[in-house]
Amino acid sequence: MPETQQDNASVLRGAFDRGLAARRATVGRVFRAVETVLMFEGGQRTARRNAWAAVCADRSRARARAEASDILARLAPVKSAPGAGSR
Repeated sequence: MPETQQDNASVLRGAFDRGLAARRATVGRVFRAVETVLMFEGGQRTARRNAWAAVCADRSRARARAEASDILARLAPVKSAPGAGSR
């Protein structure tokens, strides 16, 4: 094969390889997009469920904290004025 034909063949081979790589990238992008759409919806549901569980847990801890504060306030002795107590 003369050198010019060999150069043309390598140019065509390179173009074919780049075209094939571009098609693979496009197919990959399509699969990624479909996966993102399908997974995003489920992922969003999971995120909402997790967020709601966190809100409920925070409210529960706040109630427990308020209850503990009330109990401690009732059990704490009333402090008298300084110097008024027995020695």
